[in-house]
Amino acid sequence: MRRKIMAAFVCSIMAMSVMPVYAADDTQTTQVEQEITTQDTTQTTKEKTSTKKTKDTKKSSKKKDTKSKKTDQEKVVPMPTQVVSKTSSSAIQSRISAKEAKITKLEKKRSKISSQIQLETKKSEAVKAFYKKYTASSKAEVALYGQEITPAIKISKKDETMRDDLYELADLFGDKQLRNIAGKYVFGINHPDFESLLDKNDNCNLNQYLKNKKILPIKPMEQKIKKINKQIKQLRKQISKEKQTRYFNPNNVSLLSHITVDDAKHMLEGTALYADAKAYVKAEEKYHVNAVFLMGIAAHESAWGTSRRAREDNNLTGYGVTSDSAKGINKATKEEGLLTTAKTLHEKYLTPGGSYYCGTSAQAVNKHYCVGGEWAAAVVNDAYQLMNQL
Repeated sequence: MRRKIMAAFVCSIMAMSVMPVYAADDTQTTQVEQEITTQDTTQTTKEKTSTKKTKDTKKSSKKKDTKSKKTDQEKVVPMPTQVVSKTSSSAIQSRISAKEAKITKLEKKRSKISSQIQLETKKSEAVKAFYKKYTASSKAEVALYGQEITPAIKISKKDETMRDDLYELADLFGDKQLRNIAGKYVFGINHPDFESLLDKNDNCNLNQYLKNKKILPIKPMEQKIKKINKQIKQLRKQISKEKQTRYFNPNNVSLLSHITVDDAKHMLEGTALYADAKAYVKAEEKYHVNAVFLMGIAAHESAWGTSRRAREDNNLTGYGVTSDSAKGINKATKEEGLLTTAKTLHEKYLTPGGSYYCGTSAQAVNKHYCVGGEWAAAVVNDAYQLMNQL
């Protein structure tokens, strides 16, 4: 019995010493598992949080990009598209009237010169005819010597005929002295014995007298008429142009404005661009770029001719200026710079196939001529301001 009791006691003691060990192992395992699970959960949570942050960052970045794009789009100022035309004005009509008055004055001057040419031609022909008629004989040396008429000299019909011819010459030249000579003298051509009649104190040399008569040369007068005709032609051409409608169409800046040099001067009067008014018209005629559009570019790019680049570099149009620090493509004179700009616009911007061609509107030119969407609207508004000056 004792043995059984002792055996049971020993077994119970052994059981008690072993069980805690297994309990501790299970707890540690559970704790380790819990720690691993916790670490996994924490890592997963961190990853999820990180992923969420990345997504949120991307969303935020997209929002910023969208806002930036919207801001850029907001900077684009719509270009006005109204076509402006001027058929006439008080200034234009005044210039037409002034040119017509000049033509009238020149025509009167031409008429006067033409009459003078006719008179001098008639004088020349009359003198030649007189010489031919009265110096055909071998006694030509004494033929035109005149002897004052005395009672002893008999007046023949030939003398009377010659007197009448001399009267006509005198009237043609408006020469009273020649008329007196004709009535006071007889001439050797009509008197075979004339040499015996000559009195050195009472004779005259008609030949010398006639040769001293001034017959104005015709050629210089004809040249004057040619010059006047040229002036009248130019004035009529200017009047014809003055009567044309002036245009500015921002939708097609390759269409001619038809403004005159006088228009350009009137439009730019009071600005630093005035001195080169003629260059804008010249550029339009040569390169088919609307002169008012070119004026608008110059006004905008050079602050109406007052910018440093305009004053120091002769660069009115921002030609070749790609940034504030860029030197630009500058020319010796402002006119040369304007013509170069017009040539570039025509060849590269406004002609299909040109390297920067996007159309013929000011907005199309804006795409490559200047960064930013405000340029076309600014240039067009300056052009409108200029057209309002007409």
